[in-house]
Amino acid sequence: MSESITVNFIYKDVAQEVTCTLRLSAYTYQFICQVGKSELILEKDDEGKLRAFDADPFSSGKPKAEAGLVRAFIEEMERILQ
Repeated sequence: MSESITVNFIYKDVAQEVTCTLRLSAYTYQFICQVGKSELILEKDDEGKLRAFDADPFSSGKPKAEAGLVRAFIEEMERILQ
């Protein structure tokens, strides 16, 4: 059974809602999130901060999530996970 969370935040004066599924591994965890039309993976980097990357980096033609939207989402996730 997978756990999921819904993250609500404001970006450019518009309410955003992103649903993420938690994926656990032996030593860490990742969140698989649908941001806009892009599926992103969020995980902690070596410094303990969240980073995001495309779940399917080799797919061409798929629209990428706006960088500012991803940054706003990461900031909200870091606030939640404190």
